[in-house]
Amino acid sequence: MTPSIPDKLDRVLLHLSLTISIVVVFSLPAVSAFIAYSDLSKELTFKARIKANAQKEMITTLPQTWMFAENRMQGILAREPVLLENEFVQIFDDQGNELTSAGEPIKGRFIERSYPLYDIDRIVGKVVVSTSLSHVIHNTLVSSILELFMGSLVLLVLWFLPVKKLRRLSTELSEEKQQAEVTLQSIHDGVLRTDKKGSLVYLNPAAEKLIGRSFYELNRKAISEILTLIDEQTNSEVESALYKAINTKKSASCQGRCSLISHDNRTIAVEEQAIPLMDNSGKLIGGVLCLNDVTIFRKRLKQQSWRASHDSLTGLINRREFEERVAKAIERAQVERRSGLLCFMDLDGFKIVNDTCGHNAGDELLIQLSRIISAQVRTSDSLARLGGDEFGLLLDGCDEERGRIIANSILSAVKNFHFFYNGKSNTVGISIGMTSVTSRSRKAKDVISEADSACYWAKESGRHRLCIFQDNKAELTARRDEVSWVERIKSALEEDRFSLYYQTFQTLSERTGPRQHLEILLRMVSESGEIILPGRFFPAAERYNLMPQIDQWVINKVFSEFHNIRADHGDSGLMVNINLSGASINCLELCDFIKAKITEYNIDTTSICFEITETVAVRNLRAATDFINECKEIGIQFAIDDFGTGANFFSYLKNIPVDYLKIDGSFVKNIEQDEVDRAMTETINRIGHLLGKITIAEFAENQPIIDILNEIGVDFAQGFGVCKPMPLIKT
Repeated sequence: MTPSIPDKLDRVLLHLSLTISIVVVFSLPAVSAFIAYSDLSKELTFKARIKANAQKEMITTLPQTWMFAENRMQGILAREPVLLENEFVQIFDDQGNELTSAGEPIKGRFIERSYPLYDIDRIVGKVVVSTSLSHVIHNTLVSSILELFMGSLVLLVLWFLPVKKLRRLSTELSEEKQQAEVTLQSIHDGVLRTDKKGSLVYLNPAAEKLIGRSFYELNRKAISEILTLIDEQTNSEVESALYKAINTKKSASCQGRCSLISHDNRTIAVEEQAIPLMDNSGKLIGGVLCLNDVTIFRKRLKQQSWRASHDSLTGLINRREFEERVAKAIERAQVERRSGLLCFMDLDGFKIVNDTCGHNAGDELLIQLSRIISAQVRTSDSLARLGGDEFGLLLDGCDEERGRIIANSILSAVKNFHFFYNGKSNTVGISIGMTSVTSRSRKAKDVISEADSACYWAKESGRHRLCIFQDNKAELTARRDEVSWVERIKSALEEDRFSLYYQTFQTLSERTGPRQHLEILLRMVSESGEIILPGRFFPAAERYNLMPQIDQWVINKVFSEFHNIRADHGDSGLMVNINLSGASINCLELCDFIKAKITEYNIDTTSICFEITETVAVRNLRAATDFINECKEIGIQFAIDDFGTGANFFSYLKNIPVDYLKIDGSFVKNIEQDEVDRAMTETINRIGHLLGKITIAEFAENQPIIDILNEIGVDFAQGFGVCKPMPLIKT
């Protein structure tokens, strides 16, 4: 029997109703689950990216050892965004080895997302964030049950309503579905929904918190009345991206520069994402605006940018930033014919304060002087710390007459400054070299070099004065200065005008035994009796290959007085450390000289330890290893000095046969305040012990530092907190 048309229609409507009902029952929970899973995935990816970016500074600063700094990694992981109760974060190196983790491992089904760790542009590891899927599964099951009930209702409604009503209901459901999906996509941030005129019709709790007012207060108000947005760079008010989305019927955004002024006067860095809402016919029915709070993220970016361009001690711009500004000044001079001046400034007497009062005093002196100099320059000028006790000053658009006035005010201010430390007053001077920045200038480094040369001329002319750069005078001064030091060194060698000082070590570990250790320090004595520190004459000695002669003088002097030195210190188990230069290590005659002097003065070689710096060892690894092995055959011991400053210092340590490891003082002097320096010291000490080396920490400036070194397990401490340099041989 052929079915009638009404029956066919009923059958078609039944099948259509069943199909729609099935789609409702299965598709909506699936979409809901997909959206929930997608949102959760995006949230984990965002957290992984934030955690990875937070580790970036430490990795860039410590490219070879960051994976050992677990305490610092843990500290960074503990910062925002904080981990929820069911979240677990892990850090892996590039080999897939877990370095550290935070939170509890996830049980059952879970989702994880990762983000790479970068050292500049190289991937060195990854951050993995994971969380449980239990709440997603639970919500999906609940949604399925509800949608099953809704599907049954839909089936009944569709079965009894006319096709016209069914179509109208389908259209309404489609519009509601579109609005619900857009809202769900933005639910984790502040979400505002408007009508086609831009009047508010919906506000989620996150948006209420950002704006500082409730939906009840703001309902039906225009977005322009609700949101006050400003451009971070110009501080001028800007229009919300929502209006652009409504007018163009396309998505719009305002990222990277926009901030929201809340009704309680908070300034919140935000990113805007606006989407127009359209019906099935393409007619505009409203818009959705998503506000993402990125205050913490932008603050960290600004901090990283500041650290990359500024000196951490004084807060002034650093050498790299200064050179970039000088290069831009040269470009302006070439394009606009606008000249300027550049000053190179070097402190006079800083090393005396640094050596006699300690490095903490030196740091404080630099901080105070940077403030004094800053007070003498214009706001448009650029003052930089170029390194050590050297400063740079760019006077953009300044003539020589005005530049002289500024330079003389700096000279006067520094002259009148008295630095008080531990009850003592110290004074310093400053030598200033000045040169012009004109359209004829080529490179920033060349201009800085000119000012540097003029500064040397100022020092040679009597210090604490200003000198204007002149080509012939600067070159003549450089040559005279180098030749002068060479002659003075040779004269001091011939007239025996070098003096030996020493610094003892403090034993911190029982594993080192009762033997007393001391390091030999060298000073030059001028013809007038002035004690000259090595930093002043070593550069010329190294440049003109005089270091082997100086080292041989020290060895001969120590060996000739060795028995008196041991008697003066009342300890037959004395260990004497003598520093050797890289030029001496490469000198083939040095070993024969040492052996001859040992025989001549009947030296107990087990009481001698030669120190070579890490830089010398790495640059001359083959020569250093051969020299060390030859000396160790006759009983002499060796120490690596300034250990930890090189880029690959752990890679060669297994193969170089030294007995002692001297941890570089740059890690030790700030160990009280800097957790990274403490971690580095602990790492070097631990690895040194694993390799059977005895560890010595330099720059132990005070008792708190010594106590920390003792707690870490370092074997010896050396520095002003243990013993200040004293004359070795009694006169």
